[in-house]
Amino acid sequence: MFIDFNQIARLGKVVALLGFFLPWVTVSCSNTEILSATGWQLMTGDPQPAGPLEGMADQRQQAEDSEPAVVIIAAFAVILIGLVSSLFTRTQAAAVTMLVTSVLGIGVSYYGVENIRTELHREIIGTQNEQSEAIGDTSFFGATQQRELSEAVSSSITVEEQEGYMVTHGGLLLAGLFSLLTLFGRRKPVVQSPNPGA
Repeated sequence: MFIDFNQIARLGKVVALLGFFLPWVTVSCSNTEILSATGWQLMTGDPQPAGPLEGMADQRQQAEDSEPAVVIIAAFAVILIGLVSSLFTRTQAAAVTMLVTSVLGIGVSYYGVENIRTELHREIIGTQNEQSEAIGDTSFFGATQQRELSEAVSSSITVEEQEGYMVTHGGLLLAGLFSLLTLFGRRKPVVQSPNPGA
């Protein structure tokens, strides 16, 4: 019985793409969830307020003003290209394509979430610093203390990966593994020995 490992790898790619429609990340402040987004919402710039901020018009407006995460779009595109191109290439070429795009997909999506985390902290510190400069030194806090306060606020904000992110990476690992099995499990042609009785 012959198992087509490429078909299983393609299934892994489909699972990885479906993961983008599940919750990908949540943003929490002091362990209280304030924002959540699926992979698709990150791509469209439409994260949703959550927890105590859910339903607040002001926060909803800020969430709607969010920009699409270009790196997450790139991750989705890489996975999709790998899947589609594997349908139109021969077995070995399809396996190589899926392996390369699986590794790229994992790397780009990981970088995308890390980039979101970094940008969020940078924006918080930047906003706090702008407010500090507008207010100037107060009798309560000097410039250094205000900077330290900004860093403390930033450190209380966490971005956590959710099940959609895990499903995407799991699907890509599956696709990569079975692509490797296709490459290493290539059957060698059987050489028939000449029939001495002929």
